[in-house]
Amino acid sequence: MATEGSHLDFALVRISDEALTAVPGGHEMTATAYVARVVGDRLLHFVAVASETEFYAGWEVEDYQRANARLHRTLRDRLRDHRIQAQREAD
Repeated sequence: MATEGSHLDFALVRISDEALTAVPGGHEMTATAYVARVVGDRLLHFVAVASETEFYAGWEVEDYQRANARLHRTLRDRLRDHRIQAQREAD
């Protein structure tokens, strides 16, 4: 729910801790990106703008690290797309 005069500030981003789930053949890792809704200098709350899931096979630390890097890159790309769209709508 948007408050009048508020906007999303993509400079203030929070990414949730990854949630891991064992699935047949490996694991699924899910994280959500939140962006601050602000009015002037006042932060109202964080809004979930993107959630991504990455599957990976394997049990080694390196498997987790590779999947985690892919997950965060995907979230970064989604945030960039949302930021560009918000800028277009503001014009």
